[in-house]
Amino acid sequence: MRQQLRILTCLAALGLSAPAQAQEQMTLQKPSIERFINYVWESSPAIAESEARVTAADAAQRTASKWQYNPEIEFEVENVDGEDKTKTLGISQTIDWSGKFLSSGKTALFELQAVEADRDEIRQNTALEVLSSLADYRAAKDIYNLAVERSGLMERFATLAQKGFKAGDIDQSEKNLAQLALSEALVVQADVKTVLAETKQALDSSIGFPLENGFALPELPEALPALPEAIDENQILMALPSLRAMRSREDAAKAVITGARKDRLPDPTIGITGGQDAGADMIGFSVSVPLNIFNTYGAEVDQAKAEALAEAKAGQNAFYSARTRLKSAQRSYQLSRKAWGNWQENGAQALAEQTDILDRKFKVGDLSATDYLVQIEQALDTQVAAEELHAKVWKSWFAWLGASGTINQWIQNSGE
Repeated sequence: MRQQLRILTCLAALGLSAPAQAQEQMTLQKPSIERFINYVWESSPAIAESEARVTAADAAQRTASKWQYNPEIEFEVENVDGEDKTKTLGISQTIDWSGKFLSSGKTALFELQAVEADRDEIRQNTALEVLSSLADYRAAKDIYNLAVERSGLMERFATLAQKGFKAGDIDQSEKNLAQLALSEALVVQADVKTVLAETKQALDSSIGFPLENGFALPELPEALPALPEAIDENQILMALPSLRAMRSREDAAKAVITGARKDRLPDPTIGITGGQDAGADMIGFSVSVPLNIFNTYGAEVDQAKAEALAEAKAGQNAFYSARTRLKSAQRSYQLSRKAWGNWQENGAQALAEQTDILDRKFKVGDLSATDYLVQIEQALDTQVAAEELHAKVWKSWFAWLGASGTINQWIQNSGE
């Protein structure tokens, strides 16, 4: 948008008008960032997959929390010639003496929490990738619009130079320079168009599904956000979805140790049998206990301990990496935002003043068409660099949101 306003200023100085397409783009209404990201979240296949995994983990947790053993009923009939029938009915129940189902349910609960954290991280990363790609695409689109306008401007100057050469007002070198400027502008336009197509492809890939017809892309806010004055690093890091998932998996691994120890304790089976044996009433009671002789399940305990230790160390490493990433993202955004602030305070104003000076000189004839071309191209190149810096600042902001886990809050407040 800023590039379009600048080039319109240049065109107005020449008494020319912008194409209708450029004017239409300046007035097109855009959806809010919150509405757009919510639409992506609701329609994303990747997020739908993560939701399905949460549903499956929830069902697994409910299953694991139930008793492991169901009662068994046995009915037996024995008929021998010359003897009365033998008919017995028995019921038996294996007793979870040590509460194995409580341990397995606790493990499954931690695994459910880990999957839920994974789902939250996928949602966060999807939003961050889309917004970062959107910043690249918006910058590429503005730069492409500027390149199109530059080509039109160079074409008009080339036409004026041709007429001036025929009238004898300019020499051959100035005429050739105008043609070279037009050729360069067309080459730049082709290159920028390729970059625009690549950034659009990257944006579409980050969204993960085709947008509905008529669903426009949002604009980024005009004002850059400010970092919070003070933050509690530990509190921020502990709330990150990735670290929450690792803590839950560590807790699940510890719960597996408890479960493995309980597996070493045998579960008795109690049975009651009643009926008639050769015409006589009978009732029986039985108790059976497995003997863990050949397999004591000690190796399973050692395995669970080692896996819990590995999860703990992985969590420590992830916490350190997350802290480093947070500090780096904070510093990167501070520097890039400061650079953009310096440009707005000094460079942008100087560029506007330079454009005005060139316009006045060109109007009164103090500046030749060739000199105006060269200098206005320098001004436009500077503006392209500024637009690239603007996109870089936004991407560093999104990196901070990802490192601090505050993307949801920013999205909700982006329209304020």
